[in-house]
Amino acid sequence: MNKPGQFFAFLLVLALVVSGLSLLIGGRSVVLGDAELSYYSPSELFGSLWSSSDSVVVEVKKNEALDALINEGDSVLETPVDSTSTTVVPSTNLVVNEAAPRDTTIQLDDVLTFAPFFDALVALKGSSTENVRVLHFGDSQLEGDRITMQLRDAYQRRFGGTGFGYVALEPLVAPSSLAFNNSEGFIRKTVFGRRDTAFKDMKYGHLGSFTLLSQKDSNSYEGRVSFAKRKWGYSRARNFTTAKIHLEGAAPTKAEILVADTLFSTRIFPEGEWTLALDIPITDEFELRLIASVPSRIYGISFESPYGFHADNVAMRGASGMIFSKMNDEQFAASLKREGYDLIILQFGGNAVPYLKDEAHAGRFARALGRQLGHLQRLCPEAAFLFIGPSDMARKEGLDMKSYPLIASLKEQLRSEVMRRGAGYWDLYDVMGGEGSMVAWVEGDPALAVKDYIHFTPKGASQVGTALVDELRTLEQEYTVVQAEIAAEQQRMEDSIATFKMSQGTGVQL
Repeated sequence: MNKPGQFFAFLLVLALVVSGLSLLIGGRSVVLGDAELSYYSPSELFGSLWSSSDSVVVEVKKNEALDALINEGDSVLETPVDSTSTTVVPSTNLVVNEAAPRDTTIQLDDVLTFAPFFDALVALKGSSTENVRVLHFGDSQLEGDRITMQLRDAYQRRFGGTGFGYVALEPLVAPSSLAFNNSEGFIRKTVFGRRDTAFKDMKYGHLGSFTLLSQKDSNSYEGRVSFAKRKWGYSRARNFTTAKIHLEGAAPTKAEILVADTLFSTRIFPEGEWTLALDIPITDEFELRLIASVPSRIYGISFESPYGFHADNVAMRGASGMIFSKMNDEQFAASLKREGYDLIILQFGGNAVPYLKDEAHAGRFARALGRQLGHLQRLCPEAAFLFIGPSDMARKEGLDMKSYPLIASLKEQLRSEVMRRGAGYWDLYDVMGGEGSMVAWVEGDPALAVKDYIHFTPKGASQVGTALVDELRTLEQEYTVVQAEIAAEQQRMEDSIATFKMSQGTGVQL
């Protein structure tokens, strides 16, 4: 039988252990092998008995790779976007002392900078020959065609077109409209993430990756994959009518399309770099086989229609957006020009958030990312550019999930860097609802984000994609109004000149 003294001693030891853990860990997270231990801070444990000045300390994860990328970004030559100017655009170092009012619109200094996109839409309307193409770069938030698919479907409904555009032959996550089955003989190489340094030429195509044919025997390299249309997603995306492949080889590469093991069509890609169309069957399942005598690079395959609206989803898992200046400029620029992009969307920043140390560090990252945007603008001056800022993200502080504190500073500095380069900025943090919104999205019914407090659920991604479409439509209406005002002013000037000439006897009365 336990004595009262022993029981009291047990409670005293337990209290000392609990207090000691609280003082030792202090609300931080401690990694123990594969586990992460979190515990009450003294203020959470003792409440008003503890000094009110106590606060939870959250350690910032170190990421030497991110700092190296920022340093490389600092070395990117900064030249003006306007080639007629000789003045280098000044950098900023914005410090955010208090939150700015939320803004869910697409923000830019001059709506006319979106003329390449909106004018192309006007030319596309009612045409059976024109194309409009959008390129959407981003991190893992885009995987599986998320967010891009809502944009694509909305414009395909308005302007026509089918298919979901470019995708790697060995994607980490297949697009929602098409399954990639029984894939073999393909080796994935990317410029982002863990890059294979054996490829010195930095030619990765406009998807930032390529698929390498693996060796079948001593005289041939071969890869094959079976495609199956999925019954979910948007019908226009899976009802493509043509396919084209962008590949490069030091010898000819043969592409074969098979249906139920029966050869349907064949195409020979000559030596060199080519983008050629393939004849594909009107069926839900077919196979692609590529054969070469050398390990050809396949930069991507696009499923689309001969005309209409197309949008390419390029998800780069783990990327922070710092890779564009590393790629082979000549090949990258040629790929962008060949596809004729009218709008390029960049969606980065989230992967850097957990590693930002302070506002100055966030500013360096924003400036480095801004230089990457400027680099793309120089490679593809014919396109309009839109940058989508980081979403809200949350981490554990003590026992609660709270937004990363430097997101507000990062997004404001990114906004400044983007807008002074003539691009549009869409603040996804504000669109979600600002600070604390990620927690609300995770805990909502239905949940709009998953419990890593970083990524959206399909419903959340759909809500973001739909909101993006709405804001682009609003911007398009604003552009139409401005164009009408410009046309009216031009007409007034012409009428005034004509009247003046008539008054001087130099005009001709009709």
